[in-house]
Amino acid sequence: MASNTITETDVVAGRRPPGPSGLPVVGNLHRYLRGPLAFVESCAREYGDVVYTNVAGETYMVAHPDHVERVLVTDDHRFRKAELGQGRLEPIFGNGLVVSDGEYWRRQRTRMQPAFRPDRIAAYAEVMRRQAAATAERWVPGQTIQVDEEMRRLTLGILVQSLFGTDLGGREAEIREAFELVMGRFEGVNTWLPGWLPTPANRRFERGRERLDAIVYDLIDERRESAADRDDLLSTLLVAEDERGERMTDEAVRDEVVTLLAAGHDTTALALTYAWHLLGTHPDATDRLHAELEEVLDGATPTLADLSALEYTEAVVSEALRLYPPTHATAREATEDVAFGEYVVPGGSTIFLPQWILHRDGRWWDDPETFRPGRWLEERDRPEYAYFPFGGGPRHCIGHRFATVEARLVLATIASCWRLEPASSDLSIRPVITLRPTDPVEMVVHKR
Repeated sequence: MASNTITETDVVAGRRPPGPSGLPVVGNLHRYLRGPLAFVESCAREYGDVVYTNVAGETYMVAHPDHVERVLVTDDHRFRKAELGQGRLEPIFGNGLVVSDGEYWRRQRTRMQPAFRPDRIAAYAEVMRRQAAATAERWVPGQTIQVDEEMRRLTLGILVQSLFGTDLGGREAEIREAFELVMGRFEGVNTWLPGWLPTPANRRFERGRERLDAIVYDLIDERRESAADRDDLLSTLLVAEDERGERMTDEAVRDEVVTLLAAGHDTTALALTYAWHLLGTHPDATDRLHAELEEVLDGATPTLADLSALEYTEAVVSEALRLYPPTHATAREATEDVAFGEYVVPGGSTIFLPQWILHRDGRWWDDPETFRPGRWLEERDRPEYAYFPFGGGPRHCIGHRFATVEARLVLATIASCWRLEPASSDLSIRPVITLRPTDPVEMVVHKR
């Protein structure tokens, strides 16, 4: 493998990675907007592991596990959060964990980590189980459901209960509607338009953000007086202290609550949506899942203690995250010139690490386009960062254990009593902030 050490000759030579030619002014943006996933696939196929592109400025796609590990782990001090990503997300997430950087980020991460300790996850697991069971009880045999909407409603309910320790009633529906208004800002060309333009998408975004802020600040005010006596996530944030003994301001709590609400419910809902669709289009995998549930649970409702024995259930979740990672690309900015093999990426450049490409790379995966959960039960020597649905290094997703426990409990609880059959085998997806279905994912539920 080529040396990663940068030399004076490298910098002077300025060996820019290869990449697609672009148009004046817009570069490759027109091609990207026509089909983002097709664009990055063609770049990887034609130009290799390190590719120069011009999408909203000079950007570099890095698609080898060793390089990803350097960016996220071993040389993470040479990279920061990409301004391109921060600029898009800051209007909704403020200075929350997914946006903040540097010392402020480290302080916030330290404050929030106790909320995601294993003992806290165990407490949230009962909420997950109850909410999943309630969803399963609501369905009627032969009913056609929009499984993406059902999973969004379920995961938001789980997160609201875990965050606030109570059922918010009508306010939960308001939160869901506000997020739908906000997400429209990140569709297609809207993503690249400045927020001050009075476009319909920007106006809807502002309405959604205002509604969300009103609800969250009300909940913060209600909880301030009793936070020390409660055991939910919001109360944990309100009493959390950094190493200097300082607590968060209301604005900082708002930013983290909105971040957790958005990232925590949408990504898990998407993972479950894709898992149900993949199971529905692969009856053999569904049969194997049901057989495991019957053997391990013997008709009982799954609990956190059962998850270690539900190996195939976990494999289904992992395989869904491999094929359809909700976070389809991770962005960083190089703070100095960095060599990747024979190429140099200049300091100040935006670097994209595409989960979509690495998770489907035939060098690391047999039959990479095939849904085969059993691969996760086999011994296979592959690079660690051939698979990174939750990022990696110091900035790995703080809620990754919450999400994986939730996905497995929901899948096991619902699959214990229902078989979901796709109304159509087609699945069209679009990458916005997350990898989302283009159309509602309709499935017919059959009682087991």
